[in-house]
Amino acid sequence: GGGVFVQASTLGSLEALIEFLTSEDIPVSGVGIGTISKKTISKASTLGSKKPEYAAILAFDVKIAKDARILADKEGIEIFESDVIYHLQ
Repeated sequence: GGGVFVQASTLGSLEALIEFLTSEDIPVSGVGIGTISKKTISKASTLGSKKPEYAAILAFDVKIAKDARILADKEGIEIFESDVIYHLQ
């Protein structure tokens, strides 16, 4: 399968995002809590290589490490950031 990668600041936020995405029939292939690191980008890249349309991370209220952002650009991973859940919809 494939799907987007979801990263949030708290478990509650993560659950709310997953519930919303599921209701919109958007598949989720991976999740995480906290700062987006190079490891997060690598996971999303592996998942996105199967289906390029899923080479994305939905980031809710999290920081993105500078080296992670550089790797995302290099790997073609799009990061959608927001600190308000409905802005990701």
